[in-house]
Amino acid sequence: MAKVIILMGVPGSGKGTQAEILAKKLNYGHISTGNLLRKLADDKNADPNDLAMLDDMKDGKLVDDELIYRLVFSEMEKYFLLNKGIILDGAIRSVEQAEKYQRFFEEKGVENNVVVIDVNISDKLSLERLLHRKETSNGLRDDDQLEIMKKRIEEQGNEAIKPILYFYESLGLLKRVSGERSIEEVGKSIMEILDQL
Repeated sequence: MAKVIILMGVPGSGKGTQAEILAKKLNYGHISTGNLLRKLADDKNADPNDLAMLDDMKDGKLVDDELIYRLVFSEMEKYFLLNKGIILDGAIRSVEQAEKYQRFFEEKGVENNVVVIDVNISDKLSLERLLHRKETSNGLRDDDQLEIMKKRIEEQGNEAIKPILYFYESLGLLKRVSGERSIEEVGKSIMEILDQL
């Protein structure tokens, strides 16, 4: 079983749901960049500079790389110290980030224990799912507004993540599953991939 499972996918692909299910099933740490950033936003003692960077997220923009590295690498360290595997959900948003993560994995000696799974859906379905989530969550998330959703898909949709997927494909780490099926079917496909490793 891979020590590091990186779930890729456009917004609304279901990678967060799959990460939660997998983390419970495998007893892995689940690291969601979005959750770490929302937790930071609620932290009354947070560094004001970090909070200023978070304003970008509320406008649908990507958050500064250095903040992401600091939050996510620190969280990964905790799980590695406990000798636990990790599932990264929505952590990597550029080829530069992917390269930085790979260097981190090399430093930790786990670079040969990484798998990247692309939970693929169309951008059209991405927007439909985000709109549905807004309707069912009573607008609890700041980024659940139509214009912000469209901007997110523009910046994090299939065209945006294509170079990252090519990067992982070139390393022989990439696997793909269709996310346009039920949660159970997608989960089964992911487990089949993990069992074959």
